[in-house]
Amino acid sequence: MKGLTRRQTGPGVVFLLCVVSMVSHMRQEKLKFTFMNLGSSFEVGHGNEHNSLTHLTYQETTQLVADRLRSSTPSLGWRSSAASRNPEWSPPPERTNGYLLVRCNGGLNQQRGAICNAVLAARIMNATLVLPALDTNSFWHDKSGFSGIYDVRHFITSLANDVKVVTTLPLVGVVYKQHRRIKPFQLRPPRNALPNWYETVALAKMKEHGAILLSPFSHRLAEELDNLDYQRLRCRVNYHALRFREDVMSLSSKIVARLRAEGQFLAIHLRFEMDMLAFAGCTDIFTVAEQAMLVKYRMENFAEKTLHYTDRRLIGKCPLTPEEVGLILRALGYDNSTHIYIAAGIFGGTARCNNICIYVYVYVHIFFQRRHIWR
Repeated sequence: MKGLTRRQTGPGVVFLLCVVSMVSHMRQEKLKFTFMNLGSSFEVGHGNEHNSLTHLTYQETTQLVADRLRSSTPSLGWRSSAASRNPEWSPPPERTNGYLLVRCNGGLNQQRGAICNAVLAARIMNATLVLPALDTNSFWHDKSGFSGIYDVRHFITSLANDVKVVTTLPLVGVVYKQHRRIKPFQLRPPRNALPNWYETVALAKMKEHGAILLSPFSHRLAEELDNLDYQRLRCRVNYHALRFREDVMSLSSKIVARLRAEGQFLAIHLRFEMDMLAFAGCTDIFTVAEQAMLVKYRMENFAEKTLHYTDRRLIGKCPLTPEEVGLILRALGYDNSTHIYIAAGIFGGTARCNNICIYVYVYVHIFFQRRHIWR
C-alpha cells in the first residue's frame, strides 16, 4: 500500500514542481503569457515551514491579458501613408476609356474590400467608376445599397485625384419615350486576377462596348501587388473615402453609448451562421436535419466542390464554434460578469452555445430593438 501511495504521489510532486517553476518564470517575465488555473491550489509543507504557492487565481493571472486587450497599443513608429499621394501620381484624364460597374458580393466586410478593388481596377483601366452595387440577396437580406450606408459625396470628392466616379451610367438617347442608358457587357473576372487581366481582357471589352459589368466581384483583384501606389490607393479608399452616412454614425454612437452604460463589454461576431458554415463545408458536427439545410444552402449559393470536414478543420478553415469561443474568453480572463453582445445568430441554437452561455449577460441584436435605444 505504501508503495502504491509512493507511486501515486511521485508524478504529483513532479507536476507541482513544474507548476511552481512556471509561476516563477511568469513572474520574472511579468506575465507575458497566461495559463488557465483549473481551480486547484497547492501547498507544500515540511516541519514548521509552510510555503504556499502564490495565490494566482484564474482571474488574477488572466485579468492582465483582458485589460491589455482593452487598452490601445503604441504605434511603434508606424504612420499612415495612404492619405498622401506620390508626386508623380497624376489625376485621371478628362476622357476615360469607358465605364466600370461591379456587383459586390459576400458579407459587408468582403463588399467593402471589393469596393477598394473596384476603385483600383478603374484606375488601372483609366475608367469611370459607377457607384458599386452591393449584394442585396445575401444571407443578411440588407437592401440599403451603397448610398444607404456610405457618404456618396465624400466618396466621390475624396477620390477626385484618383478616379472619376459617377452615380449612374449616362443616358445615350430616348427610345419610345423612355430614357436609354449604355448597356454594359458582363464579365466574370478570375479570382485574384492580376492587373494585366484588367489591362488586356477587361479593357478590350470596355472599349468595345463602352461599359463593362464585373460580377461577381469578391477577391477579384490580387492582394499582393508590387506597385506601392496601387496599395496606397486601396488603403485610401478603405480608411478615407469610405465614410458612413451621418444617420448611420448617429445610430452607431447611440448603440455604443447604450453598451457602455452597462459597463465594460465585448461585441463578438461569431460567424457561426448558415452561409459561413455552408461555404466552409463544416457540417459534420450538426444533426442530420441541420446538415441537410447546410448542404442545400451550399448547392444553391456556392460553386460545386467536395469538402471534407476533418481536413478543413485541421487547417483552420472552419469557424470557431461558440463552445470554443467561450473557452477562449475564459482563458483570456473574462469572467461571468462580462457583458457580451453577439452579432447575428448562432446556427444550431442553444445546443451550440454551452460554454459561451455560461456568461450571465449575453445579448443578441434583438435586445436593442426591444429597448429602442435609437430614440
